[in-house]
Amino acid sequence: MAKNGLVPCPSALNNLLTSLIRSGSFDKAWRLFSDSRAKPGTVDERSLGIMVKGCCEAGRLDRGLEIFARLKEMNWSPAAYVYTALIDGCCKSDDVERAGELFSEMSELGLVAKCNTFRVLLDGYLRKGMKEDGFELFRKMKVSGVVPSVHTCNLMINVLCTGGDVNRAFELFDEMRERGIAYSVVTFNVLVRGLCRESRVWEAERLVDLMKRSGMNPDVITYNTLIHGFCHCGKLDKAFSLFDQLKSNGHSPSLITYNTLIAGFARAKNLPAVTDLVKEMEERGISPSKVTYTILIDAFARSDDMEKASDIYSSMQKAGFIPDAHTYGVLVHGLCTNGNMKEASKLFKSMRDGCVEPNDVIYNTMIHGYCKEGSSYRALSLLTEMGKKGMVPNFGSYSHTVEVLCKDCKWEEAEDLLNAMVKLGLKPSLALHNMISKAKSGTS
Repeated sequence: MAKNGLVPCPSALNNLLTSLIRSGSFDKAWRLFSDSRAKPGTVDERSLGIMVKGCCEAGRLDRGLEIFARLKEMNWSPAAYVYTALIDGCCKSDDVERAGELFSEMSELGLVAKCNTFRVLLDGYLRKGMKEDGFELFRKMKVSGVVPSVHTCNLMINVLCTGGDVNRAFELFDEMRERGIAYSVVTFNVLVRGLCRESRVWEAERLVDLMKRSGMNPDVITYNTLIHGFCHCGKLDKAFSLFDQLKSNGHSPSLITYNTLIAGFARAKNLPAVTDLVKEMEERGISPSKVTYTILIDAFARSDDMEKASDIYSSMQKAGFIPDAHTYGVLVHGLCTNGNMKEASKLFKSMRDGCVEPNDVIYNTMIHGYCKEGSSYRALSLLTEMGKKGMVPNFGSYSHTVEVLCKDCKWEEAEDLLNAMVKLGLKPSLALHNMISKAKSGTS
């Protein structure tokens, strides 16, 4: 049309721009818009609004704000949907403060914010960790007479549950029913997770019963959350019963389901159950993940079967998984607990060779292991190394190292450590002071 010298009217242009944007051809829409702007009478207020929204959806907030500024310069009043698009764009670009300013500007212009406007800003606040701003916005939403969507309510319930305010989350849950807002499976799952986090597992199970009575079927996430809750509380029989229920209701257990149960039975040192679960998982065609391997390594290491733990570690590497600090940590802990400091030292060294930096937990485990075997020099060396790396040894590492230094009559080094403890705000016990005094006097 433009090539033939024909100038489209604003309504025709707007339809074409909308069509191009919806089909994912933003660049074509932008070129058409840019060409049309130079032709008088082609672009109107709606054209600018369409392009602001299109720019934000395409992740080009800069262009959207540029058009928005132009729109205001022309004394055209942006519609509410234009503000909503910009607020959403700002939130997705992590500029929540600007989003809040645009929301306030809407009110000043007398534009009524709808449910979606509140939702995008609320989501931005919560993703940024600005909970209080989110709560205040939600309050304004209700005062304004805007009925929140189930998605908005789920967001708020999740924030409350994550913050440990489950009772307040249930108040909102009751309010949803009173206002006629239909629950979703997500609503129930978020509340079930909140209850399980507080070990209120029986209440969580009753909530799932309510979910069923409401005509909603629990999904795999529901069951996984309940299973995790009962495993965490040591109620393994109940967790396994839910596992059977999950399967009988036509759901297929996921990798998360198996990892949760394997970890639960591993903590209880029920290795036959662990082995059976791994076998069933593999029969279902579910391959162990790095998390699975790490759980298994930990299980056998805690059962003093380091040979089996090492075999699993080798299998993990053969499967193409690269061990992380947590995997190394459980192996180092098992070796140190069994007094095999030679292998623990080799593993500790291999971490660095594999470009995995030991964390403070691993350092403290190694220090404790060296102290148990009476190697004061190695323990002190690792303590010093931790300090150089900006890590703070725990109270146990300091205490055990002081003790082993005193046994080796190295009271000066022990006294230096005692002073370092005090500087860090740690309070050495009277027993440690007495050890150093005895070491000084040459008595044991």
